[in-house]
Formats: sequence, structure tokens, C-alpha cells
Amino acid sequence: MPWLAVGAAIGAAVAVATGAIAAATATLEAWQRRADGAALYEGRQPLVARVSGHEQPLPALAARCANCHEGAQAIAPALTERTLAHAQPRRGGPPSRYDARALCRLLREGLDPALVLVPRAMPRYEIDERACSALWAHLQSR
Repeated sequence: MPWLAVGAAIGAAVAVATGAIAAATATLEAWQRRADGAALYEGRQPLVARVSGHEQPLPALAARCANCHEGAQAIAPALTERTLAHAQPRRGGPPSRYDARALCRLLREGLDPALVLVPRAMPRYEIDERACSALWAHLQSR
């Protein structure tokens, strides 16, 4: 009988350790996704982008999100969890809010969540789901 109790205690300890490892792995993966998104936002990892109606890709330095959305001289709205994920009117359209899918559509097609077309000066990006998810994770952490 004591061996059954020891076996149960070992099983419980293994389950707790497995859970802790899974939680640590998920935390590390989330941190890495945000770091990858920050690299995209800041241009440390280049994105392929074009101005609407033009075939030639922009130079990588010109396609950085931070160029227009960051700093005192920003010409475009700040990109933060507060400005993206909360409903607010944008570009004369109805209140809308972003999620990861809506952000990816905007980046690829230039359409915001209310289906309002963003200005042509906003580049259209060739961005895959993994990179878009990473960028969204970064923006949600700001």
C-alpha cells in the first residue's frame, strides 16, 4: 500500500512539473513572438511593401512601421493596444476595432475593419500569417 501512495505522489509531481514546463514554454513563445513583432515594427527585420498602384517595392528602410507611427513627428496614428483594440471612428467611418485578422487585412489590402480604404501613402505589405501574428502581439504589448 505505501508503494501506491509513493507512485501517486510521483505521478502528481510529474504532472505539476509537466504543467510548469508547458507554461514556461508558452511564456517563452509569447515573448519571442512579441520580440519578432518589434523587429518587424522597427525595421530590424525588413518587410516587403509597395505603395498602392506601384510595382516597385519600397526600400526596406522606407517600409518600417515606426517611420510613420512613432515619435513626436508621427504622421499616422500611434499603434498601441488602446488605439487598435478599442472601438473608435477612423477615417470618417463608423467606430471599429482591430484584431489580428483585421490588422493583417489592412496591411495586405489597405482596408480597415469598417472596410474604409486607408490612404495610398500607407504601404501594402507582403506579410505572412506568422509575421502578422508577431506584429499584432508586439502592438498589443505597447
